[in-house]
Amino acid sequence: MGRPKEHDEATRQRLLDAAEHLWATHGWEALTVRRIAEEAGTSTRAVYALFGSKQGLEQALHEVMFTRLRDLIHGRERSDDPRQDLINLAMAYRRWAIERPERYALAMHRFVGQRRRPRSPEGIAVSQAALQELRDAVQRCHDAGLLVEDRVPEEVVTLLRANVHGLAEFENLGMLVPDPEAYWLAAVSATIDAHVRVDAAAA
Repeated sequence: MGRPKEHDEATRQRLLDAAEHLWATHGWEALTVRRIAEEAGTSTRAVYALFGSKQGLEQALHEVMFTRLRDLIHGRERSDDPRQDLINLAMAYRRWAIERPERYALAMHRFVGQRRRPRSPEGIAVSQAALQELRDAVQRCHDAGLLVEDRVPEEVVTLLRANVHGLAEFENLGMLVPDPEAYWLAAVSATIDAHVRVDAAAA
């Protein structure tokens, strides 16, 4: 019989959770491999065995974050209405953003924002796969002749991304009360209505 793995998937997940929490509260530069390992209840050897380095752990965290987004988007309810598909995409994004607010903040402000951190090819690929779902949905509206005249699909993609990001930030700050989902549906629908013709979609 082969030797059992000393550092298993449970250890890997604990390290990712510890890195996420400590990063959000202390900042990445202030962290050491030892601090992360102690927070996870394991050894520095586990970090190096599973991730190779502190940067490897950071890149793995990015990949895990955006894999979750991709999976939620892929698992969304699909319809024959291109406009409804855009709403369903937005609500899948909402679930990702609010289920782990610390992770969302890290994803947006450290991996996507101006202080962009190093990312692995695998992490970049999975985040682009999630974004491509939105691009495809907007392109579907364009191909069906639903976009308002002169609207460029990529511009609509950018505006929708800005819309859901702002909503996520506000909800995670507790600013969408008493019914956050209603705010999302109203705001996303209004943004879509500005770029996708309601009458054409209904037809």
